[in-house]
Amino acid sequence: MRGVENLYQKLFSIPRAEIMVAISFLSALMLSLLDNILLYFWALVFTVSIVAVKVINLKFNLKRISFLAFLIAVITLPAVLVNECVVVSAFLLFAIYYFCSEKKLLSIPLASIPYLVLSPNISTLLILLISAILAAIYLRILDVRVGVVRIRDFVENFVLFWLTSNPEHMENFLEGSAEEFEGRVRCLTVNDARLIQTDFHPGPFRNVGGARLVERLSAGNAVYLHSPTSHARNPVSSGEVEKIASSLKCSGINLTPQKPFRIEGDNFEVYCFPFGEQRLIFVSGKKHIDDFIVSSKSFVVDCHNAFERNYDPDSRDVEEIQSLIKEAEKRASQLAEVKSAFVRIDAETESLCGYVAAILLDYGGEGYAIIVFDANNVDLNFRRHVEKLFDEIGYKAIVVSTDNHAKTGVRAKQSYKPAGGDTRDWEVAEKLVEKCKNAELKETVFSYAERRVRIKVMGERLLRDSEVAIGRARGLIATFLAFAATNYLFSTMLRFIA
Repeated sequence: MRGVENLYQKLFSIPRAEIMVAISFLSALMLSLLDNILLYFWALVFTVSIVAVKVINLKFNLKRISFLAFLIAVITLPAVLVNECVVVSAFLLFAIYYFCSEKKLLSIPLASIPYLVLSPNISTLLILLISAILAAIYLRILDVRVGVVRIRDFVENFVLFWLTSNPEHMENFLEGSAEEFEGRVRCLTVNDARLIQTDFHPGPFRNVGGARLVERLSAGNAVYLHSPTSHARNPVSSGEVEKIASSLKCSGINLTPQKPFRIEGDNFEVYCFPFGEQRLIFVSGKKHIDDFIVSSKSFVVDCHNAFERNYDPDSRDVEEIQSLIKEAEKRASQLAEVKSAFVRIDAETESLCGYVAAILLDYGGEGYAIIVFDANNVDLNFRRHVEKLFDEIGYKAIVVSTDNHAKTGVRAKQSYKPAGGDTRDWEVAEKLVEKCKNAELKETVFSYAERRVRIKVMGERLLRDSEVAIGRARGLIATFLAFAATNYLFSTMLRFIA
């Protein structure tokens, strides 16, 4: 999903409403010094856009309306100075109203009003007709398929989602090409604490579909542990997330704990907490780690704890991980008595989505701390710092992240940050350690429950075709600009002839 995430992040941002209205009006006032018609035109576009919010459900607020009126006035300026032609921007306004509204059939007639009021003549009608034809041709060009993805459908839903933050727009698009996948929903209880995991992926981004998964399953004394999975297993809607949540069961069979151990490889290491046949296995990256898929009946956790930009595990990485897991599943261990404590702090920063938590485990004087950051991966230097802090209070720290994509694309021009990417994360880590120092360890009862659930996920086809469609969509932006320029020049020339 990197292509979709990057597209979302690169979209521009503008100042807050009152500032934007003032800037837009003052700019139009200054433009009117060159020609009075520009101020009238700005006022018409501004007013009609406010009406359009009600009439065609244009997804603009006052801030965006102000920016639009300013933009259209500035684009029209050269043509106005040359031959008083304001209609040159019609194609652009048609396209904006069309893609940014729900009642699309009425978008072009409504967008024509500022031009007809300002210049009610035959040449204006002719230019508006030509602009409408160009808009229809462009929409036809956009109406192509890349595998299971219809580009026009994607663009229309993506724009409405970007404007409104309403996930239903993107979820409707994703559901149209979804695949069914059956996965496990697991719960390991450590006294009152619950360690929850699914075979699904907490993406694609922001509040769409599975990006709500971690928040939904992490309430109270629960933490979410990322499984070996990929974006192909993103639940496509909040409804599918609810199916997962409904299948969760945390009352299960009691487990008998055994002493944990560590196995080291070249690029990865695993920490195994055995409970007889059932084993809790953490896969940690030495230099980097990201989504991987392996086959195992054990409770395997992708720690997602060593961020490296643009890293994707190759076949050798996955083979190493698989071999380490198999070795951990075979190795014998001794019975052990365990004391535990659970510490959780609600925290949100530019990288942390909701909380940090620690499951403290004392195996007869040998301490382990499972540290969960509700974030998308972990900065490696930050992880080393956290490991050192817990080592100083007597615990071997196993740092993990939830791979939560809720922060991906939240703000324009800002990609997600791994845990440790915000300076406040370091303060939260210090606070967590202080609370763990005073945590009361108690005799521990472990239990385990597992269920299976079948839901709609993105699937490999939709994931692959979406990435290709994003590449095509970028190319179609150049086509759009060419159409806008053609309409501009043609309208200007036609006005000269008229």
